Amino acid sequence: MKPAFVLLCYLAGNPAGQLHMSNVNNCTYFKDRLANQTVKIGEETQKYDCYCKLVNVNKQMRLW
Repeated sequence: MKPAFVLLCYLAGNPAGQLHMSNVNNCTYFKDRLANQTVKIGEETQKYDCYCKLVNVNKQMRLW
């Protein structure tokens, strides 16, 4: 096992994606750019919420 940071993004409370990063600087960079963006779906406007979390992953997992 090795440490990694996972970027978790939610669109209106529903999981919208995740990406594993090798360091916290990369994770917070993308979090700052993606968080609070709005998406208009039909008549409804929804907002992205993203955060970084420290996790353990397998040694074979590729990290960005």
